Amino acid sequence: MNNIYDSMNYYRQKNNYYTIDELMNKIGINNTIIDPFSTLISKELCIGQGNVFYPAVRIDVSADSSVIIGNNNIFSNNTVVFCENHSKIIIGDSNFFGDGQICIKCNMSNSTISFSNNGRYDGRINIYGSCKFGNGSQIIGTINVYNCCLIGGEDYNESDPWKRAGLIKGFGTAKNLTVNVGMVINGNGFFDQKSMEPQINYHKVKGNN
Repeated sequence: MNNIYDSMNYYRQKNNYYTIDELMNKIGINNTIIDPFSTLISKELCIGQGNVFYPAVRIDVSADSSVIIGNNNIFSNNTVVFCENHSKIIIGDSNFFGDGQICIKCNMSNSTISFSNNGRYDGRINIYGSCKFGNGSQIIGTINVYNCCLIGGEDYNESDPWKRAGLIKGFGTAKNLTVNVGMVINGNGFFDQKSMEPQINYHKVKGNN
């Protein structure tokens, strides 16, 4: 290896990531990669266009699994996507991942984690197991999420909270929850299905969560 550049590419190739040049020529041609030197993307990834990758994003996909990313998503610093063991991660369009550290880990046999469109996942969030996040859904806070379902609706810009998709916010561990349209579970250490309440309790008028 003649220089640092060659060394970086050697370890990328060894671990089935795109080399720096490949990353820019194959992924970067239709997407924005702000810092290709800190971005690691598996060659198994299937991706659309208009996505933005901030520094230190990593996407790992084993040969027996699949990660499919649509269009116009934003992956903030330190977002990690990890998929193995005959599993699948599907990310639709126009989702926001950040600002914190997001880890999406799908490694239980034949499991699926899916994100529809226009979702917001903001904070220090770990997502595991089999999860389904519908259109406009939100997770906000410092939360470990296992086997949860957020029912799709309108996104957080919707003026009527009853029409907004399911929301989990707060801190702690959220496990085996289903959150309906217009509803929220606000955790304080742990999350309980019985604690689900209307989002209108927090947002009488249009505004951000």
